[in-house]
Amino acid sequence: MPTLYSALALGTILFFSSAEAFAPVGILKSSRLPATGSLNVIPETANNIESIVQSSDILLSKGDWGELAKSVVIVLAFGGGLIPSAIKANESMFGTLSGKRSGGDDGSDYVVSSGASGPALPGQALIFASEKIPLVDVIAIMGRIQSAEKICDWKTLPSTEQAATVQWLPRDMFKANIRKAKFNGWPVDPVSGEAVGGAELAKAEKGRIAKNNAEIGDAALDAVFYTWAWGASIGTQDKVEASLALYKDGNTFNVNEFTAAAVRGRAVTGVGALSFIVIQAVAYGSLFIAPFLRVFFDLDIGFGQLGNCEGVCNTLF
Repeated sequence: MPTLYSALALGTILFFSSAEAFAPVGILKSSRLPATGSLNVIPETANNIESIVQSSDILLSKGDWGELAKSVVIVLAFGGGLIPSAIKANESMFGTLSGKRSGGDDGSDYVVSSGASGPALPGQALIFASEKIPLVDVIAIMGRIQSAEKICDWKTLPSTEQAATVQWLPRDMFKANIRKAKFNGWPVDPVSGEAVGGAELAKAEKGRIAKNNAEIGDAALDAVFYTWAWGASIGTQDKVEASLALYKDGNTFNVNEFTAAAVRGRAVTGVGALSFIVIQAVAYGSLFIAPFLRVFFDLDIGFGQLGNCEGVCNTLF
């Protein structure tokens, strides 16, 4: 498709380069038609065509075919690659912001609900998860994490095939390792010393989440990953250690600090998405919207210099 657009753009440019591509009909009549009586019907037809064309209040009232030609060329040249790519990128961006993922980013089965009882993670709305994040699911993860060193074998990660120092933990591997890890005990609150979520919740759920390969929702695993990945799809040992130090120390687990770390991680994704939207607005405004408004409505909204008004441009400000 981009090749087709490029071909159309090239043809359009060549057409516009012709000296008579958009010359007034009167000029065509004087430059091409011989002054002979046998072709009197041609000038009469040309005059009719000229009167029809000049009656257009939408396009020819501006009399600026050069600017129209420039806009057409830009649309054909850039639309073939820019617009389809931008549509795809926006779909991916909004999917990420809404928390939609396919398992561990590798196409594996996505666990929507673990069937956990009890309350949701406090402040989960700020994480923009696509499903409820049960506090029990987060507890099940924290009970399986002893330290950053034991989350994975950092020296044998797939990324170390590039170089021994490139130790990147992919999201899907993190999820698989946690689900297979042994449950080491229900974490306690660092202030009260009581079971996180309360003794009643621990009594009701500990037996289930302590089992090998216990069901854990992907939304909870993603929330943990946000705390150190900061919008990336991989984690490094130093960032994992720094993040765990904020909310986990031995068997203690600070829920509020965990939520704050997850929110900060998601905020990086949000800032990136906002920046991408602003870049698109500037690009489309400069290439398409602003030139169109200048040529056809004598309205200048800024965004570059493409397109000329007929006379003085009107401004919004």
